[in-house]
Amino acid sequence: MPRLRYQTPDRLPGATAFSKHDELRGALNTVRLLKSQRWAWDELRATCAGLESDYARRREPGHWELAAVAFVASGHVDIQRWLDETTDELWQECGFTAKPPYMRVWRRLRELESVCEAFLEAAAKVIQRCREHDERVMAHVHFDSTEDETHAALIHDCQEDDEEGCAFRAATGRTGRRRGVPGAAERPERIKTAVARRQRQEWNSEPPEEAVERQRRTEPARTETVQRGNRDIKRIRQGGCWYRTRDLDAGIRAYEGERGAKRFWHGYYGGKAICHFTGGVIPSVDNASRQEYDLFPLLYDRVCKMVGKPPESAIGDRGLSVSRCFEHVTCNGTAPVFPHRPVFGDTERHDKETHDRHGVMRCKHCGGPMEQVRSSANGGKPRLWSICMLGFTPGCAKEQTISCSVDWRRLIPLPRTSALYHELKASHGTYEGVHDYWRDRYKVCADELGVRPKVVSIDWHRLRANVACLIEWLRIGAKHGWLGSARDARRKGARRMEGERRFKEIGERIAAKLAEQRLDKGLGQPYGPAAAALSIGEETPPSRRPRGAPPGRL
Repeated sequence: MPRLRYQTPDRLPGATAFSKHDELRGALNTVRLLKSQRWAWDELRATCAGLESDYARRREPGHWELAAVAFVASGHVDIQRWLDETTDELWQECGFTAKPPYMRVWRRLRELESVCEAFLEAAAKVIQRCREHDERVMAHVHFDSTEDETHAALIHDCQEDDEEGCAFRAATGRTGRRRGVPGAAERPERIKTAVARRQRQEWNSEPPEEAVERQRRTEPARTETVQRGNRDIKRIRQGGCWYRTRDLDAGIRAYEGERGAKRFWHGYYGGKAICHFTGGVIPSVDNASRQEYDLFPLLYDRVCKMVGKPPESAIGDRGLSVSRCFEHVTCNGTAPVFPHRPVFGDTERHDKETHDRHGVMRCKHCGGPMEQVRSSANGGKPRLWSICMLGFTPGCAKEQTISCSVDWRRLIPLPRTSALYHELKASHGTYEGVHDYWRDRYKVCADELGVRPKVVSIDWHRLRANVACLIEWLRIGAKHGWLGSARDARRKGARRMEGERRFKEIGERIAAKLAEQRLDKGLGQPYGPAAAALSIGEETPPSRRPRGAPPGRL
């Protein structure tokens, strides 16, 4: 009898621990590493060289994409400080004759924002090369998001000719200008990113419709873009006042403080798709005004494109536990591993005639539980195949199928009763620390002033994240010998690396406990019209029976 087959969720210990490898640390060694892999660098170099204008004076020799790699690998946030500490050896390795002046470096690095996707394309080649060596790379992927602050500030901007008036002026009699600072306006208090993150995580445990309503209350009542001088600014209306910001792309959340005061958080969402095997990351940066589950399909599609095939499983938290996320990954042949999340305030899980609360199919001949044996994306119309575990009738011996569209959140390719499902689910929390690792190494997804880029642009945040992605996977590939030819490695008899499964016993223990609970709640017995017709069970599903009723009895 066929059984579901998935790559074992091994973890490669220390796959992203580079501190003990001198040849992988530092900006100079990272530049040399990229240059040594011409198959990964050539197309990136050609794309960045195409930024040179045909009608302007020809630029001096040098590769600015290598300078961007050196900048991110250095761990510096500010260009000026990084430039002061660079050496002539580094610039010569990047193809320059001497260290360029600051304004030229600033302009050329900012120019790379327009081709930031080219760094992801180079990283995709490295990821695919690593996967050729070991198919466990990006087989199981964890998805998570965190806040990413912008350096722009919100400033009180109520004007005399505003029709709505100014609540601040009406309450205090002041004009909204800071005392003792001519021409300076009041700035509302900026909430800490840790507080905004904790609030978002609390909302993720609520029903989606309630979380949407809560977040809607934090968003501006009105938004407009106007021109002031030679610069476009964004104005928002919140709490009876207008505020302005230089960042046109950042999301804004308003929180009610003490005595009705407004506190704001301003920035982006930094999404990460994390490889379960290596800990390598594929990043994304988006406006924080959008819901996390609306941004997830974009990041998932990016993973499929960069890896070359969909991952076997997608693991996430409650923020992704909505039907549209289940549907998107299941239609692509990926098994979603998302925790249960209430819908419309209903915290209970219900049994149906076709399947029970855990997504286990019920036999249409006897109403008994079935064992899932295979699944298929079926050209975007995914289906599951199961076989009856009881076998009361001759028809029970045949495979039966059901479409996942009957219940996207319950009918998934990887059964919730399997130990593998609970092993992946239990391991998700350990990968949230990757956000802190990336802040320490590459200063990506800032949560405080010290790691916040001073450039006000979402494309600048994306450029830094994409360059960090290329650096990370180059280092992973170099450390484990995956940058060479996979065919040559197999010819020489390269051994399969041994991984660890820290959560295997936990997954098996949870699966065993769930099996006992299913028996206690009557899910191991037949139910439904077929069971009632054969007099082997009740027609009413267990979840609809009176509380406290014995299994199989009304």
